[in-house]
Amino acid sequence: MADRDGLGDLPLFDTEVRPVREFVAQEQRQEDDYQYITRMYSALARQILDLIEDICDQMEYEGSRMFDEYMDRTMLLAMVDKIYDKIDHQEKQDCQKKEQLLYQMILSLLGGEIYHRRCRYRRKRNMFKA
Repeated sequence: MADRDGLGDLPLFDTEVRPVREFVAQEQRQEDDYQYITRMYSALARQILDLIEDICDQMEYEGSRMFDEYMDRTMLLAMVDKIYDKIDHQEKQDCQKKEQLLYQMILSLLGGEIYHRRCRYRRKRNMFKA
C-alpha cells in the first residue's frame, strides 16, 4: 500500500497484478500444449481419454482423494476397472483383464490425466495462498 497525493493507502496494482498475469499466461500455455498433444491421440485413445476426463471431473473437488499426497492404488485400479467396463473393444475377449494392452493403456492414460490435474491443482493452490 502507498499514499499517493493524500489519497490514503492505495494498492500498488502494477506490482501486485503482474505476477498473476504471468501465472495465468503460463497456465494457459501449459493447458494449450496439453490439449495439442492429446488431439494427436488415436481414436481409441481419445475415446478412453473422454471417459477418463469424465471420471476425473467428478473427483476434482477440494479434499478429493485424487489430490492426496500418496494416492491410493486401490482407488486408481477401481477407476481403471470402471473405465474398462465402459469400453467396447474386440481385445476384451482375448485374455485376462489386467494382462491386456487395453487395460494397461487405460491405466497409463489415467495416470497421466491425474498427474496433469494434480500439478494444476498445486499451482493454483500455491498461487492463492496468503
